Amino acid sequence: MKKLVTLLFAVILSGCAAMQDSLEAPYVTLTDLRMLDMTLFEQRYGLKIRVQNPNPVELPITGMNFQLDINDTELGRGVSDQAVTVPAYGEAVVEIKLTSNLIRIFDQIRGLESGKGQSLRYHLSGGLSLANRMSKVPFDYQGEIGQRR
Repeated sequence: MKKLVTLLFAVILSGCAAMQDSLEAPYVTLTDLRMLDMTLFEQRYGLKIRVQNPNPVELPITGMNFQLDINDTELGRGVSDQAVTVPAYGEAVVEIKLTSNLIRIFDQIRGLESGKGQSLRYHLSGGLSLANRMSKVPFDYQGEIGQRR
């Protein structure tokens, strides 16, 4: 009987692990970017991101880390401990903060000057921590903002 209980417990645990591994990565897109404050050495931006859940189970997000690149140059990075639950086949908008430094801003200005007339490309990547999962769920999204003149 003891062996049967142990075997049943092992099967249940492996089934739970298989379910967690079968999560499809959420779609994380940038919906807003605005300057919050600026000092000589550091700039802070407010970002709004939309998290869309393509899975049949909710995603209880407990935190995240992320990086935003603009035209192939890193603008900044950030972390958030904001908790939000994205319903199954649903979405949520999350407000997060990004930190950049003066060197990155100068790199961005040089990149924008050399690419006049091109659209503004962005790349948002990172990982989501879930309450019911040990490893992070990665996300990676690339987008483009119109034609600049």
